[in-house]
Amino acid sequence: MKTNRSKVASAKFFTKLGYSTCWEDPEVLKLALDVNDNDRVLSITSGGDLSIGLLLENPLHIVSIDLNAVQNFLLELKLACFKGLEYPEMLSFLGIHPSNKRLRLFEKLKPHLSCSALTYWSQHPGLIKNGVLFQGKQDHYFFRFGELLRVFSGRKKIEALLTHKDLFTQKCFFDNLWNSRRWRWIFDFFFSKMIMSRYMDPAHFRLVKDVRYGPLIRKQVDHVLRDLPIWENYFIHWVLTKSYPGGACMPPYLQENNFETIRSRVDRITIVSEEIETFFTRKNSGTFSKFNFSNIFDWIDDHNFTLLLQSIAKSACQNARLCYYNLLRHLVVPDTLTAFKRKHTLAMKLLRQNRAMGYTKFELYEVNPVSLNRRRLEDK
Repeated sequence: MKTNRSKVASAKFFTKLGYSTCWEDPEVLKLALDVNDNDRVLSITSGGDLSIGLLLENPLHIVSIDLNAVQNFLLELKLACFKGLEYPEMLSFLGIHPSNKRLRLFEKLKPHLSCSALTYWSQHPGLIKNGVLFQGKQDHYFFRFGELLRVFSGRKKIEALLTHKDLFTQKCFFDNLWNSRRWRWIFDFFFSKMIMSRYMDPAHFRLVKDVRYGPLIRKQVDHVLRDLPIWENYFIHWVLTKSYPGGACMPPYLQENNFETIRSRVDRITIVSEEIETFFTRKNSGTFSKFNFSNIFDWIDDHNFTLLLQSIAKSACQNARLCYYNLLRHLVVPDTLTAFKRKHTLAMKLLRQNRAMGYTKFELYEVNPVSLNRRRLEDK
């Protein structure tokens, strides 16, 4: 049988740093997957934040995979911070705090990097010097949006949005002062097909048909800005101010009270640079009990989505859990794949709780390989 291969692995987006941070809510992932100390987890690397954050749930092992080796180099760099730096040094090195000593701190990290990662970061000192958390292409895109809002809306209005301390006044502010024609026009233009395809990668959107990008994404973002506590939403602070307020209002892996726990568990992560399609062809049944696929299926057509799901089911433990996001498409596991049981009600609830901006769909499944095997016997 011909091996299923990625159709977008050669896209330019996957040759550079696409994401410095993760744009999925770790609290949603935590509640969706319910990771425990018996779990072996497969997680898409992306910016690395979620793979690191999953260590806080005390799993046995995490395989963090990405077809973009640069994303894995970033994950290595972040993990090296826990091995080679103290907490204040890590925040300074990554870019949270101002620093002119990042290249000096990088010397402490070199012994904890693979040869490939060390070569990459040594050849890109500018990315380190300027703070790696600011260097991803998608991060730049969101920062540009924040800059545009500061110009057209003014800093005082943005500060007012971010500092409300109760939902009632936040909703009133959004309804009466924020949700203007100007806001809708700026958002719909900046997140239009034309702008997103030029700034990101056209391959990301090659399967999207008959969708007005801006209004669809804005509906989700309006919900975040209106109905969820904005003062503790570090995603929105990052976009609008390029900073985190600190304390609990920052990604869990960057919070001080989690530093030592993560440091003691970093060796539980194995990093793999490979197409997900070929990776699963080598995995035995019962390899993984939890799967975080981020939004990788946005890049995969329906036929190959089904083929990939069949491979995933073969590697899953009984009652495994699998989740993924969609940006502009909506992919649902076909009913013919009886190994997957959709947990739609919980997924919809979690999507409403999602604090990150952008994703319009979230899917959660229980994977039951016995159902797959039973179906095969019945077919015979």
